[in-house]
Amino acid sequence: MVKPTQQVMRLGFGFAVSQALRVIIELGIPDLLAAGKSSVAELAAATRSNADALYRVMRLLAAEGVFREVLPRHFELTEMGTVLRSDRPGPRDFIHMINSEAYLAFGQLMHSVHTGKPAFDKVFGSPRFDWLSEHPEQAALFQRAMVALSQGSNEAVADAYDFRPFTRVVDLGGGHGQLLAEILVRNLHLSGVLFDLPSGVAAAQQGAGGHLPRTEFVAGDFFESVPIGDVYVVKKVIHDWDDERAKAILRNCRKAMLPGGKVLVAETLVPSGDEPDQIKQIDVVMLAVTGGLERTKAQYASLLDAAGLKLERVIPTRGPISILEASAV
Repeated sequence: MVKPTQQVMRLGFGFAVSQALRVIIELGIPDLLAAGKSSVAELAAATRSNADALYRVMRLLAAEGVFREVLPRHFELTEMGTVLRSDRPGPRDFIHMINSEAYLAFGQLMHSVHTGKPAFDKVFGSPRFDWLSEHPEQAALFQRAMVALSQGSNEAVADAYDFRPFTRVVDLGGGHGQLLAEILVRNLHLSGVLFDLPSGVAAAQQGAGGHLPRTEFVAGDFFESVPIGDVYVVKKVIHDWDDERAKAILRNCRKAMLPGGKVLVAETLVPSGDEPDQIKQIDVVMLAVTGGLERTKAQYASLLDAAGLKLERVIPTRGPISILEASAV
């Protein structure tokens, strides 16, 4: 039986596994093992690494189920490790992103706990999204990470909601346009608006998120105004912001919304109780990195109410994400 002290120590060393994953992703080790087992000496030569140091990192990850040491100092990928290959859609970009500048910010979590403000601003001198706008390579990684994080959720949202009563769907902060593409392919009567910052709109126009028929591309700032529409889809956007800025986005939806319109906030709700849940981990990362937060159903209802909207219902999907449907008060 594992003792409490051992359990706590394992939690405390979580950073070692996290950073080890980042290292093997950046070195491309999962790709090098795609064809089968290989020696550490060969892997080190291919990646210009120190063989002994690489072995120690891979041994750690083998203990976590990412690799399997089939012969002394020879490894192969496990089923878990396979998802880290570059040709597999999955979490590799998210792990890479969250263990880069976000990881450095998280080292100053105490600042966030004392002040309630994101540590990222203190460490990097500007808010997360402002910083990304000035660092295109990291911004591109961030976009890929969000695509990885959204695997399956776009389809789940598009399948779970009945868009038949509407004619013009506005995807706020739509990024590459993956969600909007899934909605439009299922609802041929709809026209779409993809609304995002210029970089997101440019990526969507280039087809990064799939084919977007019947779509108007609009670049802008949702804190200032949003396009007119009768149904707004706001997926994984509100959680990026504190209550005041989240209310500003929702108020702008309320102002621009056509009569009878709806606002659909697609987010993962924080469950009650003490059971482990990844959204609780993400919530603390939001605290340190963006200043946003994951919320409970009651918190979203209060937020919507303050923006002049009423939460009508919460629609579950086949994924962990839910759709909070709101209408004008």
